[in-house]
Amino acid sequence: MSNETQKEQRFENMVTVLIASVAIWVAITAYFQNYASNLSDQARRRAQQYAIDSTKSEVSGVIQFSYDWQGAFQTWKELDWQITAAIQNGDKEAEERYRKLQEKIEPLSPIFGAEYFDRFYSYPDSYKYESDLYLVESTRLSETYLAESELGNFTDNVADSLIVQLTLLTVSLSLYGLSMALRGKIRWLFVAVGSGIVVVCVAWLGWSLIQLTIRPEVNHQAIQSFAEGIGLVHQARDEAAIEKFSLAIQENPRYAKAYYERGLSYYVLGDLTTAVSEIERARIEGLDDISLNWNLGWLYYLTGQYEKGLEANERVLSIRPDVLGVRMNNAITYLSMGDFENSQVQYDLLIEEALRQVNEARSKNAEPSASLWYYMDAGALDLQNLIYEIDQSPKAWAETPSADQLRGDKASIREFAYQQMKRLKETTVALEFTGGLPGGQSNFQVEPFIFGSVTVADDSGLVTSFEPAANAVIPYGEDSFTVKFTYTGAPPKQIIWKVYINGYEDQVLRSISTEDISSGDTWYRSFGYYYTNIFILTPGEYTVEMYADNTFVQSGSFTVKE
Repeated sequence: MSNETQKEQRFENMVTVLIASVAIWVAITAYFQNYASNLSDQARRRAQQYAIDSTKSEVSGVIQFSYDWQGAFQTWKELDWQITAAIQNGDKEAEERYRKLQEKIEPLSPIFGAEYFDRFYSYPDSYKYESDLYLVESTRLSETYLAESELGNFTDNVADSLIVQLTLLTVSLSLYGLSMALRGKIRWLFVAVGSGIVVVCVAWLGWSLIQLTIRPEVNHQAIQSFAEGIGLVHQARDEAAIEKFSLAIQENPRYAKAYYERGLSYYVLGDLTTAVSEIERARIEGLDDISLNWNLGWLYYLTGQYEKGLEANERVLSIRPDVLGVRMNNAITYLSMGDFENSQVQYDLLIEEALRQVNEARSKNAEPSASLWYYMDAGALDLQNLIYEIDQSPKAWAETPSADQLRGDKASIREFAYQQMKRLKETTVALEFTGGLPGGQSNFQVEPFIFGSVTVADDSGLVTSFEPAANAVIPYGEDSFTVKFTYTGAPPKQIIWKVYINGYEDQVLRSISTEDISSGDTWYRSFGYYYTNIFILTPGEYTVEMYADNTFVQSGSFTVKE
């Protein structure tokens, strides 16, 4: 046998061994690809079941809570009010009859259990009941669904990479086969390329096996602690919730949602520095949605980190320019920096977007989302809080950076804040009642309000005697109050009254008047719970606002003290 023939034989033998080896490697890779696919399928099936269970738990829980709260308890409470009325009227028989009906209702719902129902106040702890009834469990199931889905996606990616490896190994087999049909040095190129592919696939398979070995398993203990923390947050027990979120993080140090919720609890407790660091950590761990950036932007604003706040806000607005709350946060952040030009741009965009949403809704014979009015009011409140801070008269409910964190001339910031607050208030009223923006200003002017109570009125209802409240304080126990106002100028066609308690409107006390007030310059307007002899004015600071044909003309405040 010639040397040439021997070389050919050795080459063919070598390639044959390579082909056999790669074929075995193909079989190994195919096995692990099938294994990874099975893991992915199992995780997805479990995720699907958890999703179904979570939905069932929440839906059934909401229905049950609705029955317990709106059915059993509300009926019980109505009877309680009847008992109060019977006691006031001295009707013992009616009182006893209503009490017996209450006793029959109580066994019908667990909400009357000792762990939930406070008999001294005649109210249940509905938040604790809701948490125990379904919130913790539905949260646990939902979080487990997400974890199983993540596991399914992870193993699915590994399975996909193994398919690519199988394809490459098939290519290497083809190259080996072609090399046996060639002569000369070119065939070694085919062998070298094929062998290079095999080496890459061997290393790649090793990495894939490592990934399968250390794949993220569902940490049920971490999820359970997180769900219990959510239940405690729902009950406003944030200190206890922080402990639960910390347990979840101990079990799973990369649990982004646990960092985020722990940060929100620190925020509620007033530890803004820790809240910021916790939410920043949540973002590092992969949670980067609208809610996180919205809250992070607001916390940056409160702590005077304005540039960071603008960045967080823009991460939301770049994909959702219709989010009014974030647009407002952007505007007031620019204002706090002393950048009036950009702040004005943001408020202009805000009003333009609010008008668009109102027109879009009403073009469909529908009403805008209730959140639109909420965020418009919230934006005006944020500006009012900033004014309080500059005036060194902060309110207990106010959230604002400290005055020394404001940049620029504080008097100019205050004036700009007042003008934008007035503009937002008038825009909100005009959009709600006319669907358009406010019109021109009138010469209708109102002197400062005087608060008190009507002591004498004639048969036609005209006030003949009015007693002002001393120091604008109305004693606890009253069910109404009266505003005395004096005006000059042309009377409006419509007056809208809004009443705020500790910064937030009580819409039960909202009043709309089309009364002709041209016959005099001094008038009275009373507010209260006239439809019942049970309710009284709750303690707090009351602010009354007056809008004449959608123009904000006056406001005043008084206090109800126990």
